[in-house]
Amino acid sequence: MRQPFEEYKGKFSSKTRSTLNRKVRKYTEHCGGSISWRIYKSAGEMPEFFQLARAVSQVTYQEKLLDAGLPDSEEFRREMDRLAQQGHVRGFILFHQDIPVSYLYCPVVNDVLIYAFLGYNPSYMNFSVGTILQWFALEHLFAERCFRFFDFTEGQSEHKKLFATHHIQCANVFFLRSNLRNRLLLHSQRIVDNFSKLTGNKLDQLGLKSKVKKMMRFGI
Repeated sequence: MRQPFEEYKGKFSSKTRSTLNRKVRKYTEHCGGSISWRIYKSAGEMPEFFQLARAVSQVTYQEKLLDAGLPDSEEFRREMDRLAQQGHVRGFILFHQDIPVSYLYCPVVNDVLIYAFLGYNPSYMNFSVGTILQWFALEHLFAERCFRFFDFTEGQSEHKKLFATHHIQCANVFFLRSNLRNRLLLHSQRIVDNFSKLTGNKLDQLGLKSKVKKMMRFGI
């Protein structure tokens, strides 16, 4: 991340850059002409970040459905404070007026930012507030020139595919005894995976995949 932001932007097609700019303009108009967002990194700033980010996290699908929101524990807050005292954390909040609508929390490990916790208020989903905050955060981080990489971690979400520049193959490997029970379990898992892939491909062909995902996330 020590290259110029303009060089990073070159990875995007002109159509994608136009789409990102359009999202920013749309949200700017919705906010009355200017977008409010903040960066948090010092120990004195992180308690405010935590309060605002938790307000967003409580309404996200990550917390409601996956139990993967920003942790609300004293242990997490102590660790966040420790990282902030060492300069090893960055937090970002996007606002609508004074209301926090999206957050991004990134601890730093060996000069690498980790895409640890993120979320947005589903009421603002049509304004792509998560995408906008990610875009602003990356622009700021490139300007800082303090970090080697931004690690989007494992997974193949569209968000990660959009913003990442490289990828590395990774896997969780399990060794099982070769017996009938384990072979049946593996065969069942393969059937479920194939069915899921087939269903996803079919929904994609019909143009319904993104709609079904939204319905599953928000219980529509």
